[in-house]
Amino acid sequence: MTDMIGRCGFECHACLAFKDNNTTAADQARVAEGWEKYFGLVVPPEKIRCNGCMAKDRGEYDFPDKNCPIAPCTNARGLDNCAGCSEYPCDKLEERMHACDEVKQRFRGAISHEEYERFIAPYDARTILNDVRKAKTLRR
Repeated sequence: MTDMIGRCGFECHACLAFKDNNTTAADQARVAEGWEKYFGLVVPPEKIRCNGCMAKDRGEYDFPDKNCPIAPCTNARGLDNCAGCSEYPCDKLEERMHACDEVKQRFRGAISHEEYERFIAPYDARTILNDVRKAKTLRR
């Protein structure tokens, strides 16, 4: 699978809810448990399965955030993600990035590397988008 960066900077390919990483009820339960533990999100496991917002065919897995303010904004601006936006980081994006920043701070030192890679790293949009922005700058 190729890397897929979502419109807000989440790493879809690394997210445990992404359809390629989430094929069984046990996978869904593991994601639900981790999201509740780290982010306070309570999502029924059977609802956890996603194509990613970059997928051309969202299909039956149109999850997780149907009210996401980022996708319509990047679509309207003709951007793949927020990294190329002249207003980066805007208030809408900061709200999402702040949630992950809080989790990293709260669990600093109290989370295993494996748990960090599973439940925190794919949603670290600040780091991911900053890396994308740096790569674009280097290519110029």
